[in-house]
Amino acid sequence: MKRKKKNKESISGRLMVRVLIVSAIIFTLTFGFFLRMSANKMREEAAEHAHSELSNTIHQIDAILHSVEIAVENTAWMVPYRLDSPDYLYGITERLLQNNEFIYGSAVAFEPNYFSSQGYYFSPYSYRDDNGEIKSKQLGTDTYDYHYMDWYQIPKLLNKPYWSEPYYDDGGGEKMMTTYSKPLYDSDGKLYAIITADLSLEWLTDLVGQIQAFETSYNLMVSRNASFIVHPDHDLILNETIFSSTYGDKDESLVKLQDDIINGRAGEVLRTKKDDKFFVFYSPVETTQWTVAIVCPRSELYMQVRVLRAMLIILGVIALLLMIVLNYNGIRKVVAPIEKFSDVAKKIAKGDFTAELPQIRSNDELRELHDSFGYLQQSLVQYMEELKTTTANKERIESELRIAHAIQMGMIPKLFPPFPERDDLELSAKLVPAKEVGGDLYDFFIENEKLYFIIGDVSGKGIPASLVMAVTCRLFRSIASHSDNPEEIMASLNDSLADGNESNMFCTAFLGILDLKSGQLKYCNAGHNAPLVIENSGKVYPVDVVPNLPLGLFGGYPYQGQEMAFCKQNMLYMFTDGVSEAENNSKQLFGDERLIALLNFKSAMEPNELINYTFAEVQHHADGAEQSDDITIMCLKYC
Repeated sequence: MKRKKKNKESISGRLMVRVLIVSAIIFTLTFGFFLRMSANKMREEAAEHAHSELSNTIHQIDAILHSVEIAVENTAWMVPYRLDSPDYLYGITERLLQNNEFIYGSAVAFEPNYFSSQGYYFSPYSYRDDNGEIKSKQLGTDTYDYHYMDWYQIPKLLNKPYWSEPYYDDGGGEKMMTTYSKPLYDSDGKLYAIITADLSLEWLTDLVGQIQAFETSYNLMVSRNASFIVHPDHDLILNETIFSSTYGDKDESLVKLQDDIINGRAGEVLRTKKDDKFFVFYSPVETTQWTVAIVCPRSELYMQVRVLRAMLIILGVIALLLMIVLNYNGIRKVVAPIEKFSDVAKKIAKGDFTAELPQIRSNDELRELHDSFGYLQQSLVQYMEELKTTTANKERIESELRIAHAIQMGMIPKLFPPFPERDDLELSAKLVPAKEVGGDLYDFFIENEKLYFIIGDVSGKGIPASLVMAVTCRLFRSIASHSDNPEEIMASLNDSLADGNESNMFCTAFLGILDLKSGQLKYCNAGHNAPLVIENSGKVYPVDVVPNLPLGLFGGYPYQGQEMAFCKQNMLYMFTDGVSEAENNSKQLFGDERLIALLNFKSAMEPNELINYTFAEVQHHADGAEQSDDITIMCLKYC
């Protein structure tokens, strides 16, 4: 009794474990899915918030930059009217600063020697000093040749207004600034000056620094060429680029970040640096294609997710414990009746198919199990009787097939060399059926110093094909002994096989008669593979054959024979399509080309060696694949 109780508890325990495992898996998948959705939602909300902050800041930057462009456009028209009095040009630059508080400095930089009275350099420049007062000076000197500055050269080359890359104007404004430059042209379309407006980047640093998208985030701004304009580490500003500051960093997200910045695209990436992860949200300034970015630690965005995860784990553990308490006793009661079938199953396994089954009064799955055991007992009794009958029939059929195989193999010549007394002929053949019996055939005999031979392949496999094969072999011997004309023999074979051929089976064949004195070969082909001639020199080529119809299809068919001179030391290699169409596991055929190449390479072999070598190569090609067709090879050498 204790033993049964132990088994009962073991079954209950295993079932309980399975229930808990399934429940845990479902909970884990649901928990993981929920957390993933929550994390994605929080990331999307954070990205939306960050890009909203970026959009507001970029809108302010674009508004200021655009106002500078408009101010320059509205001032540039006055320059042509002051060209007769160069000194009055200082008034233009001063007025531009007076009317636009964001503009730090302005210049009208002329081409070299434009005014003969002013010399090589002439560039009236107005700027704001440290006290905010507007002052003016002549900008160009030998130590400050503005003609080679980017703010002068690039708009001149582009023939259009241009915002320069941020730079520190050493010798000019003495500040970190960016310059908006507009080319000026005379009536002939020739450039004579560049009018500029300098924008100090201190206001830009303050504006970007005011972004506080997240509690621990910080902000960046980079130029078109990825140089830092705004950065918490001031030593990097205008001294480093994203490329140089991240040299050697193998984070794949860096490639996307750098490519988007260079091409002026907005986006976001998750960066990994020194085992920390940061979200980088970025967007370009439309006017200058500079990029403003917000960098926020991933841990800050996912703080709520971690708290939620801890709560869900606690709730999940509590739910699993409750499931154990509530379900354990119920499972034990459900599985207990199964033990009653254990002894019955053991008795049935030992052959007692009539063992008494326990009584089940409930109308549920256990009742179905009871009925199934009863049906099993009846089925096993019936099955054992049928198995005895089937086994006996199988053994009888296998015995008959072995006898049929032996009879079929006995109908074809199998002793080689077949004519040991002759020195003018070497002949060998081999037949391997795909099943116990097959439809391939070969036969030969010598009469009146002439070698009569045939090789054939009956359609289909197994016993039907073997019967046609047996009939064809006997007809060949009978008909060929009364005629030395291959087409007459083939026509007689065809008429005999076609008569009463209700199964529509047919046989491809190649029949030849070799005059052993003269070497003249007469032959007739009936839809069979063309034999191959292997010359003493090693050359291999197919015999020219008229295909004709296979044997047994239609009576009275006029077969056409052929003949050729067969030289001494040459071989005639005949085969069925089981050779050329042998397949490997990849359904690749052995092929005629491979067979010809093989025979060319081994042309020095004797017929028996060549046949065995061919079979070995076919088996190597098949590489264990099941043989799908009968394989037959016959080879003769005229000495």
